[in-house]
Amino acid sequence: MSMNKNTKLAALAVAAVLVAGSGAAETLNATNPWAVMINMQGFGLVATLESDSSGDPKIASRVSDTKFSVYFYGCEDKEDCTSIQFSAGYDLNEGITAERVNEWNLTKRFAKAYVDEEGDPFLEMVLNMDYEGVGLENFEDSLDVWRLLIEDFEDFIDW
Repeated sequence: MSMNKNTKLAALAVAAVLVAGSGAAETLNATNPWAVMINMQGFGLVATLESDSSGDPKIASRVSDTKFSVYFYGCEDKEDCTSIQFSAGYDLNEGITAERVNEWNLTKRFAKAYVDEEGDPFLEMVLNMDYEGVGLENFEDSLDVWRLLIEDFEDFIDW
């Protein structure tokens, strides 16, 4: 019996939930975007799996009212990725200067910010998930760090 793409994806999602819930999987890596998404949902985030403009996996999510994306990097043929990057962008009426954003970067360790050509700030955090992956507790802690950084950054930019 052959399975269509949607059926295969649904089966992978169910398998990811079963493995994550069974305690058998103690690590998470970027080769399984469904498992990353399921663990984000388990943390209480809304998360949906999509594709970016290159066809690589991407997760759309949000913290409170702030939408953000999780991009997958180091992918081979749109699979077997090695790292993820959390990214949130802000459309400011007056923009923000690079000097002001540099003040943020000088005091923060886990996330970096930059300004696009329109003066709008972006916040990003990279998580290396290659080889043995990341422990589930560490992943949840990283999600919490990201949440706190978003809150701090929004205060910093007067969002």
